[in-house]
Parts: sequence; structure tokens; C-alpha cells
Amino acid sequence: MKAWWLGLNTREQRLIGALGGVVLIFLFYSLVWQPLNNNIENTEKRVAHQTELLAWVQQETSRYQANSGNVKRPNRNASLSSIVNQAANQSGIFITRIQPQGSDLQIWIDNIAFNVLLQWLEQLSQQHGLIIKNIDLDATDINGEVRVRRLQLGNN
Repeated sequence: MKAWWLGLNTREQRLIGALGGVVLIFLFYSLVWQPLNNNIENTEKRVAHQTELLAWVQQETSRYQANSGNVKRPNRNASLSSIVNQAANQSGIFITRIQPQGSDLQIWIDNIAFNVLLQWLEQLSQQHGLIIKNIDLDATDINGEVRVRRLQLGNN
């Protein structure tokens, strides 16, 4: 290799040296500099996204804490099943089966529009202070309707 190098004239040696320098700069850029810059950009994007997410969580937490004082507590004189039945009748919901489960109540509903179910559950939570401990839903053949296989409600 040394004999080959010495066999080249001075102009060719400079040209090969310059070309070698350009290749080294290209390799440094493509193997080191560009991946570093890409990682920095990706990290900055992730930090921005996490910052937005944190702001949203803080806003929702504040909203939740402000609304948590507005939740009505259930009437301790009324039974859980009477509260649920009364709210279901007001919402036009036909409950297939109700079964007490200790201090909780398990409910089955054959077919119900999903949005109606959500509104009813929100009503039970907001107006009566009930909490949803467990829910098991099945899709039906009708779009937008579900079957409540088991809904477990309880007091706070």
C-alpha cells in the first residue's frame, strides 16, 4: 500500500487525501451527527406531547375536583334497588333482573342504546352518588345497542 502511495504523483496524493477527508466528513455526518439530531428532534416532540398531556390532566383534575363537591349523596332511607328502579323508570329503561349482592346491587338489561345507558349511569352517579363497581357489556345485532350482562352498583 505504501509503495502504491509513493508511486502516485503529488497532485494525485492531494486529490486522494481530499477525497478521503470528504468521505470521513460524510461518514461522521451520516453515522454520528444526523442520528443525534434526529434523536434530539424526536425527544423534543415527545416532551412537547407530554407537556400537553400534563396540562390536559391538570385541567381535567381541576374540573373533577370542582365537580366532586356537587355530587349528591344517596338518600340513606331509600334502598339501593328503589333508587335504581326509580331512575330506570324515569329514563325509560327496562331492567331484566336485579339481584342484591351484599351492600351492592347487580343488574341485567337485555337491549339498551349505549348512549341511553351512559346517560343513566351518569344520572345514578351524579344525582344519587352511586358508583359503578363493575360492568360487563355485549354487543347486539343492532348498531348502537348493547346488552348489559352484569352491572354492579354500590354506594360511595
